[in-house]
Amino acid sequence: MDDKERFGRIARIVAAAVAGILMLSLLGYLTSRIYVAKKQDELRTALELVLSERGEKGVFELAGIPVGQLEYSGASLYPSERGAWTYSDDELGVIAVFEDCRDKVVQIISQSMLSDRGQGAGVLLSSDGYILTNRHVVADGETFSVNFYDGTTVPAVLVGSDSLTDIAVLKADVDGLEPMFLSSSSPVVGQTAFALGHPYGYTWSFSKGIVSGTGRTIYLDDGGVVPGMIQTDALINPGNSGGPLIDSRGDMLGLVSSIYSSSGSAEGISFALPSETVGRVAEQLIREGRVSRGWIDVFTVDLNPQIVEYSSLPVDHGLLVSQTVAGGLADKAGIRGGKDRAQYGSSVIYLGGDVIVRVNGVDIYGYADYFAALFGTSGGDVVEVVVQRGDKQVVLEVPLVEQTEENVRWILR
Repeated sequence: MDDKERFGRIARIVAAAVAGILMLSLLGYLTSRIYVAKKQDELRTALELVLSERGEKGVFELAGIPVGQLEYSGASLYPSERGAWTYSDDELGVIAVFEDCRDKVVQIISQSMLSDRGQGAGVLLSSDGYILTNRHVVADGETFSVNFYDGTTVPAVLVGSDSLTDIAVLKADVDGLEPMFLSSSSPVVGQTAFALGHPYGYTWSFSKGIVSGTGRTIYLDDGGVVPGMIQTDALINPGNSGGPLIDSRGDMLGLVSSIYSSSGSAEGISFALPSETVGRVAEQLIREGRVSRGWIDVFTVDLNPQIVEYSSLPVDHGLLVSQTVAGGLADKAGIRGGKDRAQYGSSVIYLGGDVIVRVNGVDIYGYADYFAALFGTSGGDVVEVVVQRGDKQVVLEVPLVEQTEENVRWILR
């Protein structure tokens, strides 16, 4: 075979090889295209199914795209199932709080009252029918109707009430309820607060505001003092009483209890009793039907500059012990009353006794501090009392009697 024939043969072999490679490549390409087309058809079918069942939002969610971050002109593209651009994120948050809480708030109607005074709100405290409300809502009533958001009405009976905190607990014969969670977090000035109740009979009304202040002290007409109140600008009217003040998580910050304004209308300052206090009082009411608070059995006078100057006292704040109850717990613990009789307005006091300057670690600058220091105690508890006696301070361990309306009046102001 000459060189020309050998070259032609090699050329044919190379051409055949190249053709074979091209054929294999083409076959592979066609096979891959068929596979891709098949997968695309399967994906298309799956997406069409998701689209028909869950809409465009479902497709984005399936792809792992956070739909809440998709916006158009500053509005959420898919805020809810109600449709695009319907509500802002803030509005959706408020709607969610209301929808979460509405079934946990009831309307209470006293059957013995035929006015708004016998109506108010209540908060579900437990799954078995304990309901929290204000004492002034139940007033002197004996039988009550409890209306739920779904239209159900059940009877309820009074378990107990507390005049100082204006808290009452009812018991309805129902079970399987979802109670409202009492927040254990301390309220912060500026945080969002919602009020849910039935102002003027407009049931399940929802208003939004903020926590305007914390640690407020309320002075009652009967001489009592309630410390630690939450102040809010959320719109509250008669009929909101006994309802919750709610945070943005849907937890109860406090129990709405009173309105303070010159005209008695809602432009005034509104208050709620903190959940921590509410829970403690409600627990006692459920367990015992009443609340026991501690008190020091002494007659005291709120110091003023005239008494300080007249008696040459080394302190300018505190409560002067005018008298002790002879043989009482404070007397036995070593607290001393005065001996020098003096006229104090229309009353008679005795000077020269101890000055109470600290109770349970709380400095006493006036009777509001005194009430606050004893607020969480019970009769029978022992508290540390620091008194100024002449030029020295004396620390005493003093057992407490039970607080009553009578001994609360033992403070002269």
